[in-house]
Amino acid sequence: MVIEDELLDSDIQAEILPEEGSVEALDMFNAPPPGHSLTDEPQKWAWENPPQYTDPEEAMSWVLSKIENPQVEENFVRLMASGVPIESITNTITFAGFTEGYWTPDLSEILKIPITAHFIGLAQEANIPATIFNVDPKTKEEQERISDEDVLKMMKENRPDMYDKVMYATDVLLEDSVQTESDDEVSVTEEPESFMEMEEESIEDV
Repeated sequence: MVIEDELLDSDIQAEILPEEGSVEALDMFNAPPPGHSLTDEPQKWAWENPPQYTDPEEAMSWVLSKIENPQVEENFVRLMASGVPIESITNTITFAGFTEGYWTPDLSEILKIPITAHFIGLAQEANIPATIFNVDPKTKEEQERISDEDVLKMMKENRPDMYDKVMYATDVLLEDSVQTESDDEVSVTEEPESFMEMEEESIEDV
């Protein structure tokens, strides 16, 4: 009985406790308290010190001197050929430069455009159909757009008068479309007169 109880308890715990490594298993309190960074040694990290580059042109020249190295450039070409988006490569370079103390976050954002343009040109030279964005802009726009179902649901709760008008207009449009389709079907099923019949009618009229 003791063994059965233990197995039962383990089964219950497995159902109650979240899966290890999942987001639900994270402890919200397992984090540094607010203000913890102020207790660290000042200028401990590279980004806490003055940046090495403050001029965008100088910073871009330094970046080009690194990525135009033949071996490094070949690796970037291989990454683009394997389908790694240029946006991911650019973000990695600019973020690494910030963490290493080469530039500020503001300059990091400024450098993204010329670095992206450089890799696009490199892909064209290598005849690579490179992927530019991590997510297609059209797909991202569709994902961020509120769905029609959600709009109608919120309208029904907040503006029932407007909801009734929309639904009435929708019913009218559906009825019109159904009527139009039925008229088209009738016109298609009617057999056209033959040339002989048309000729006989014209003779009778004379």
